[in-house]
Amino acid sequence: MSPEVLRVFPSDINTDEIISGKYKYDELDMGRLAVHTFESIDKSFYNDAKSKKDLIIVAAKNFGCGSSREQAPQVLKACGISCIIAESFARIFYRNCFNIGLPAIECKDIAEKVSKGDELEIDFEAGTIKNLTKGETYKFKPIPNYIREILDAGGLIPLLKKKGGF
Repeated sequence: MSPEVLRVFPSDINTDEIISGKYKYDELDMGRLAVHTFESIDKSFYNDAKSKKDLIIVAAKNFGCGSSREQAPQVLKACGISCIIAESFARIFYRNCFNIGLPAIECKDIAEKVSKGDELEIDFEAGTIKNLTKGETYKFKPIPNYIREILDAGGLIPLLKKKGGF
C-alpha cells in the first residue's frame, strides 16, 4: 500500500496551528506533545493520524509560517506523517523538516490536484509524485543528493553521528 493523504490544508497554516506555543515548555516528549497537533483547527487530526500508517499531509502555500518553533515538524513526525507536500513552505520550517528526517516537497498547485484519501507514490530522485487514485503524475524539483543523505540517515544529527562529526 502506498502512502495516503491524511489532510489537505489551505494556505498559511502556521506553527501555532500545528502545535500551540502554550505546550512548548510543559512537555518535551514529542510523542506526548503530538496529541495536541492541530488541536485548534482539526481536533480529530491526532486520532486519525494514529489510526493508519505511512501518511502524507498536503498543503497550499506558505505551510509552517509563523514562529520558528522546531516542535512543529517534530510533532508531525511523531504523529506518523512520513512526508509533507506543499506548494511552498516557510523557510525555517522547511529546513527543520529535513533536519529531523521528514521529507518536505514543494509541488506547484498540489493542493488543487490531490484529495484526502488519495494514495501517492513519491520518487524523490526523479522528482515525481504518482497519484495512484486519480492516475495522474505531478513533477517537483528533485531533492538534492546531500539532502537525501540527511533523510536516509534519519536527520542531520544522526548523519553527523554516522560520519563522526563535521
